[in-house]
Amino acid sequence: MKYYSHPGKLMIEHLTEVRDISIEQVPCEYEEAYQIVSLCHDFGKYTTYFQGYLKNKKKSKLSNHGFISAVFGGYIGLKRYGEGNILPLIIYNTILHHHGNLESFSTNLPNKFKDISRINFPMKVVEKIDIGYKQIEDMKKNMKFIKPDMENLNFLEEFEQFILEENVIENTLAKLRKLDLLSVRSLKSEQNYFVHQILYSALISADKISASNTLIPKEMYADYETLNTIRNDKFGKPTNAINQIRTEIFDKVLENIEQNYDKSNILSITAPTGTGKTVTGFFAALKLNEMLGGDRKIIYSLPFTSIIEQNYDVLFDIFKGMDSFEKNYSSYIIKHHNLSTVEYESEYRDYTKTEAELLIENWSSGVVVTTFVQLLETLVGTRNRMIKKFNSIKGSIIILDEIQAIDIKYFKLVDYILRKACEYLDVNIIIMTATKPLILTDALELLDDSEKYYRSFQRTRLLPRLENFTVDEFVNEIIENLDDKSYMIVCNTIRQSLEVYRKLRDTDRKVYYLSTNILPIHRSERIKEIEEQLRCNENIILVSTQVVEAGVDLDFDVVIRDIGPIDSVIQCAGRCNRNNRNEVGDVYIYSIVDETGKNFGNYVYGNTLVSISKEILQGKEAINEEEYFKLINEYFNQIKQNKSQDMSRKFIESIEILDFSEGEYSINRFSLIQNNPGYIDVFFIYDNRAEKAYENYLKLSGIENINKKRELYLDIQRDLKDYTLSIPSKYFRSFTADRGMIFLPKEGIEQFYDDEIGFKRDEEDECMIF
Repeated sequence: MKYYSHPGKLMIEHLTEVRDISIEQVPCEYEEAYQIVSLCHDFGKYTTYFQGYLKNKKKSKLSNHGFISAVFGGYIGLKRYGEGNILPLIIYNTILHHHGNLESFSTNLPNKFKDISRINFPMKVVEKIDIGYKQIEDMKKNMKFIKPDMENLNFLEEFEQFILEENVIENTLAKLRKLDLLSVRSLKSEQNYFVHQILYSALISADKISASNTLIPKEMYADYETLNTIRNDKFGKPTNAINQIRTEIFDKVLENIEQNYDKSNILSITAPTGTGKTVTGFFAALKLNEMLGGDRKIIYSLPFTSIIEQNYDVLFDIFKGMDSFEKNYSSYIIKHHNLSTVEYESEYRDYTKTEAELLIENWSSGVVVTTFVQLLETLVGTRNRMIKKFNSIKGSIIILDEIQAIDIKYFKLVDYILRKACEYLDVNIIIMTATKPLILTDALELLDDSEKYYRSFQRTRLLPRLENFTVDEFVNEIIENLDDKSYMIVCNTIRQSLEVYRKLRDTDRKVYYLSTNILPIHRSERIKEIEEQLRCNENIILVSTQVVEAGVDLDFDVVIRDIGPIDSVIQCAGRCNRNNRNEVGDVYIYSIVDETGKNFGNYVYGNTLVSISKEILQGKEAINEEEYFKLINEYFNQIKQNKSQDMSRKFIESIEILDFSEGEYSINRFSLIQNNPGYIDVFFIYDNRAEKAYENYLKLSGIENINKKRELYLDIQRDLKDYTLSIPSKYFRSFTADRGMIFLPKEGIEQFYDDEIGFKRDEEDECMIF
């Protein structure tokens, strides 16, 4: 009798593949542990129940394999490491959850370890134990067929003992529970968190690659000299003052990398907005890679998807100068975020969309441009899909661009996990920002005279107008003072932005509106139109929310922003006189209140951040760009004193005690972006493209083959997201629901969607998304 793990793939072939694919990613001191994890993870498939399932596709509880495989792995771990080492517990937990998300150890163990009986186990485990013994009995009947594989895997002795030992499941789980209780006192630590995640990541990524028979492409790494030659040819010598400054900053940073690369694994580049940090930071990482011996993955991480597209395009354009690039560009550079197109280009294989998705989610490329969410929810997380790429972070160079965009309550946690990644994953970090935050504050600065560049810029000045204005008063003042210039007005809430837009669009100016109230497809089109208008020096007005603060390369003569956190105000200032075209660009800061007298900014940022910003800006007539650096430092120092880091501390404690799923702040509860339970995602069947995507979505329910279903979904995924808005759930009755999708039919578009402002809300609707 032959045993198969998947149709057409022998068990012994799959198990050894899973071992061999990831073994080099595991630190040498944990290689034996990974051998056990990888070679035991599908042990439960050595039953006639599972083999029958492969043939007839009829699943039963007896064909489940995760639990008995985990017990067998834990059993071998105890035999080889003894009962005073946490590794058997980690082996058990990683195998148990290799098809799902991680849970805490105790959720699948008895509540004590002495004199245990059925009542000491969670009910879900009692059922698994009963099934496990039936599976063991099945294996006993077929030992002669299983033994050759066990001998090849070097598990024959433990297998025979396991199969024949009385009460082997309860005894094994009791010993693991003893370890769990012991580890609370002495064994658990952040180091073991990293060991656990390394072994889990190695297993689940290799398992999926082997099961799908995906050919792993060779990751390609461009060298510094080649790309720098292309860069020089592309940009040439600087021809104006701003480009001279960008070149000077580039040269200084690269010189400092060569001199100081071995003095710290955390480096920083602090420079004003618009000084070319994207290219400078990337080439700093390239040079650091060269100095460290080469072949290190570069992970370029940013806060917003719009910036990812922009920065990816900049880097892609440089890579295009290489002869070998076009046919294998995905091996050199990929982008990974929730809106990115799923494709993987290689001359050696035409990857399907499901294979491409797997490679992208594993970060199988020399350079990965991605979001903070993808990076940080991999480092702090329990989700199978996220942690697949945990090991891809090992040995990498991480560029963190504009990290101040992270919610301040997570600063301490982010600082902690990044430092530990440097310690346990051999990571190097380059943090880049125009507004130096309170994360990795002791980083070695590569632009050691960075304040000089703030002093040298006089592109903009902040002009606070902090007496309270109603929306009507604000708009009237704007209209009375309009000059022959382009204006960008940034509001804090959608309701506020819509009010301002409606009152301004009756002027003789061309007025544009931009927020997440508009479909993503229309936002992209509108940004391009606005860019073109500004290039032609048209004196347009843009009314927007914070969606334009970063990553949107717009350049207005005047920027007006409702009061918000000072770092956000400075980001907005970066959209004013960006390329130093005028003498000085004015950035006005207003304090706009609703009918109750409450600042609109308080709805989004809370009272503390807005109050601190007001306090710092109050009484100042004008703040020139050369003063921004000190202004930002003053702001963050006050934040440090006022903003609680309790949540961060509690998540850190969960990491250190390996609490994956049980506590109020267990690891599975961490999310960088909090989902608002008061919102629903709605698909708008706006045009023929959306209609075609919806028709294909309906076909999904009729496809039984999981791979074919996933392939079709990935084919329409971008279309679905381009026509989806997050809408307050109170509007649910305005839409239709079918097969897991909430949508607005084409016939309802005119009633509920406006091409200028997007979704038609009630005028009193106070909505904070942006």
